Amino acid sequence: MTVNEMHIAVNQGVQKIASFQVDNLLPQEIDHELNLAMMRFIKQRFSPTSNRIGKGFEQSQKRIDDLRTLLVEHSNSTDSQGVVYTSNYSDVYVDRYTLPLDYLFLISVRTLVQYGCGGAVAIVSEETVTKAIKIDLTPPAPGYVLTAISRRNSVGTYEIITNLPLGQEITPDLLINNNNYNFGILPATSAEVVNYGITTQDPIQADSNHLYLIKYADYTGDPIWYGPNYVSLTWMPSNGNMAGQLPPVFSNEIEVAAKTTRKSDGSKQMTSLASFGQHDDILYMMDDPFNKAWYKEPTYTIEGNYIDVYTDNEFVVPKVTIKYIRKPLEISITKGIGCELAVHTHHEIIEMTIKSILEGIQDPRYQTQSMETLESE
Repeated sequence: MTVNEMHIAVNQGVQKIASFQVDNLLPQEIDHELNLAMMRFIKQRFSPTSNRIGKGFEQSQKRIDDLRTLLVEHSNSTDSQGVVYTSNYSDVYVDRYTLPLDYLFLISVRTLVQYGCGGAVAIVSEETVTKAIKIDLTPPAPGYVLTAISRRNSVGTYEIITNLPLGQEITPDLLINNNNYNFGILPATSAEVVNYGITTQDPIQADSNHLYLIKYADYTGDPIWYGPNYVSLTWMPSNGNMAGQLPPVFSNEIEVAAKTTRKSDGSKQMTSLASFGQHDDILYMMDDPFNKAWYKEPTYTIEGNYIDVYTDNEFVVPKVTIKYIRKPLEISITKGIGCELAVHTHHEIIEMTIKSILEGIQDPRYQTQSMETLESE
């Protein structure tokens, strides 16, 4: 079902089959209610205590199909936080993995483990310094939107590096969640820009006023950024008037914080499932011979936007892979973004939206908040 069809269905439900009894609903208001209903739907289907069936994700075929389009996998190298505790048996280290930008609910955690055979391993710490482009997404004047991001090439001209249609407003959520970038650029996380005081957005979320693009080499292995003025931003009036286009805004390279990854010097390696530990128990566990850090089942905690894996002198975790439920793209009729959930869920989301709107615009036909759980499938 397209976003236009969803809007029509909501209007029909609210207006009693297009009677125009309620004709003052703006498209943006319907988008807002659809997005609220979609997130409520996801949370109800994920948690077994939030719906009348009492079944959560993967506890029935219906629940699997409700959320299957949002189930994704992500892998990344860890960042060593050094020694956090000295137990009765060894120093305890934390290898930190940064959650992806669209993370919503965790499903499973796997770790790449490098370990020794019954003894300590030699640890090699690799430090990398990342170069990035810092882009300010604040409009230079009221009523302007970002429509193109271009890079300076080897001959000094600029070529568009976004995969968005010309004239499409560029927002961080489109860049990040749709993978609408190429030529080797990726959004940086706040772990990589901590030296620049970005600590409240961790990692940098789609509503941030800045976007950091990490510099990589292209497929030939040559640098892809040529400076100065590495990136050019094109700002245009939101009404699409080409005559109102502003002169290009340029962004240059910055150096972001170093990242330290602990690796073994060549011992054995395996992939292990990790188990969750509570923060108030974790360090006591490290002193327990039956619960201390173990390469076959590392223990992790979740803090902020990080997964912290606890290791010792006998193994390291240079890489973590997770399966998770991601945040869906926000429904928007102006941007042509529909609902990413499976088609069979759209009518349920529409019904939830209609009930919420009816409660907000007149005497409630339903006590939505109290009845939603009981009435949901």
